[in-house]
Amino acid sequence: MKTKIDFATLAGLLTWLMVYGISLYILQKTAATYGSVALHILFLAYGGLFWLLTRKQGRYGLQSRVGHYLLSLQLLVAICLLWLTPARNFEFLSILTVIWAAMLPFVMRTGPALLLTTAVVAVWFGLVAWQGGRAVWITALLYGCFHLFAVMVQSASRDAENAKDELEQKHQQLLATRQLLQAASRQSERTRIARNLHDLVGHHLTALTIQLQVASHLTDGEAKVQVDNCHQLAKLLLSDVRDAVSTMRQYADVSLLDAVCGLTRLVPAQLQVKLQIPSDIMLNDLAQAQHLLCIVQEALSNSLKHSGASEVTIAAQVAQQQLKLVIYDNGSLTPRWQPGNGITGMQERLAECKGSLVLGNNHQAMQLTITLPYNESDNA
Repeated sequence: MKTKIDFATLAGLLTWLMVYGISLYILQKTAATYGSVALHILFLAYGGLFWLLTRKQGRYGLQSRVGHYLLSLQLLVAICLLWLTPARNFEFLSILTVIWAAMLPFVMRTGPALLLTTAVVAVWFGLVAWQGGRAVWITALLYGCFHLFAVMVQSASRDAENAKDELEQKHQQLLATRQLLQAASRQSERTRIARNLHDLVGHHLTALTIQLQVASHLTDGEAKVQVDNCHQLAKLLLSDVRDAVSTMRQYADVSLLDAVCGLTRLVPAQLQVKLQIPSDIMLNDLAQAQHLLCIVQEALSNSLKHSGASEVTIAAQVAQQQLKLVIYDNGSLTPRWQPGNGITGMQERLAECKGSLVLGNNHQAMQLTITLPYNESDNA
């Protein structure tokens, strides 16, 4: 599994590295050696904590409970760095708390994040003033504005990301619905043709067969032989029409394999989808099919966005008048993972179809087991 890292994380790491390097340079220029080993350890600890917290697929991300503790520890490390450095020439260390404040919107709402940031700035520069024995309120105001700006920018980024996820979810539901509408259109057309064949051609052939049978009784000789041949051909043609109508009605249902294949064509190339779905599983309830496809689409989205998977498997089987669908990937879950809105939406959809959802663990990855009522005679 590859670790994904975005440009914001790279920018944060680069900023931390610059602060680290400049601090070492100033310490060397001033010949300050007090706590040099501790400073190295604390700077590296700060960078390591930032790396853990901002990894896209990490177990200790900002959304986890452990991540909250690590975020608090990161602030404590920054304060320790301030405590160990000389009072003068190190006001720029507040950049570390700017980085820290930029992560708060992904942990709490904007209002509490702004209040907490203001409190941290006050404590930080209060400590700076106490160390240096001088007023630093201008510097505090400037850096305080930087802190608040970072919180607001990241809050806007968070809101935009949430809106994008919601729009993507609606788009995926629209694609799933379009797939079903196309299948329903084909189903309706097949049913219409089958009905016309049965009602028009079938009835006319039946009438023709009866008329030829009557004509056979009214004729004799060579004419009777020809009429009997026509009668047999008409009966054979009527049988063929009935078989064709039955076949068209049989394939008027939605194929689960075809419907899921239509969804997988929309999946990005980095996620390989393996299908283990028998081709004879048909769905004649379009509402049930729509819910099922939306659930499959949501599961694929979760594998892409949250588990960091490169491969997902979708398997289906029918047994004891139940359709069982199992979806799992090769990604990983955080130890304290909790179901979100996507899982809740799946459960609500299945409740409408009298189905059920069981969450499992397959080699530290999420496994979804979906069960739906399935009448083989109705879907045959």
